[in-house]
Amino acid sequence: MAVDRRIDQLLASPLGRQFALHLVDPMAELTLDGLSRDEAKRAVSSAVLAWVSLPEGPDALLAALARDTFDFGFSGEDEGLWPLSQAAREELRPVADALVAAAGPLGWWEPVDRADQRLLVWDDLPEIGEGGIDGLVHETVARERAMSEEGLRRPRPRPRPGVRIGATWWSAPGFAPLTWTTRAVPPLPTTALLGFIDTHQPFEATGARIFSLAIDPSARVYEITEPEDWRRLVQRFPEDATGTHDGEWRDWGGVTGPWLLPNWEGVMAHYDAVHVTVGGYVASCGLALPVGDAYTMLAGWIPDATLWLHDVAVARRFLGRWRGQPTPELNEIMAAWEPA
Repeated sequence: MAVDRRIDQLLASPLGRQFALHLVDPMAELTLDGLSRDEAKRAVSSAVLAWVSLPEGPDALLAALARDTFDFGFSGEDEGLWPLSQAAREELRPVADALVAAAGPLGWWEPVDRADQRLLVWDDLPEIGEGGIDGLVHETVARERAMSEEGLRRPRPRPRPGVRIGATWWSAPGFAPLTWTTRAVPPLPTTALLGFIDTHQPFEATGARIFSLAIDPSARVYEITEPEDWRRLVQRFPEDATGTHDGEWRDWGGVTGPWLLPNWEGVMAHYDAVHVTVGGYVASCGLALPVGDAYTMLAGWIPDATLWLHDVAVARRFLGRWRGQPTPELNEIMAAWEPA
């Protein structure tokens, strides 16, 4: 993919612009509060001129991203920031340019690393049952489909812009915490410990076992490197999710739905996994993507996570234990790591 296209995609994404803005001004919400769009453009331009550099090291850059994704859309200030960052998108272009130049060599758009995937097994989550991953997928699809159908039947006021209903807002299915894996970015044993999102992980201090998995080279993996990849996946395998997801997505995407997600049973008939690259996630998160007369959104996914729909690991090695609470603070993560 051309570098210019990646830059444009980051600047078109609410998360991409927010991330770029916080790289030059971590207190952007306060800096831009109450400003007009023209005033915001001038303020962002000044911040970019005074900006020094990106965080040093691949782990530090991911930790900075984790701070933006953890409460994306829920800080109470994000949605006010998005139109201002949209107005200042050209002023942010030098930051996006530097980010793409640095992140490309770090593998932000690279396919899944089949030689070494890191599986994090939380102490507080159940083990995969006798039916294996396949059975878990079928059970989850049936449960979440029933929840969406019940949501459509329940009499309740339809949400309108600015009014949230506490809907499900993540795109990852309920079985994700049990099957998805990520890369290791040294010295981190797995990037999943960074606490990218406020779901699919414990909310308090706990423990976890971490394994290295080698994946069958012939495994069929669908790669998400840009928003269009996610849109095509949903278009090919659509599942109505309006009954569960018609809430926050209206506010974030500015459209009224209906909403679609992948039908994971359909996906698993053709693929063993879906991998959302770091760059693909940053360029997609918060965008309402049209699929026919409906929409879909990619949110609530650990960047670089590969969601496994079949067990295609050919080797598994225990690496050690980790005790603590997910956090983007690198020193805290490493202090809680106990290698085998």
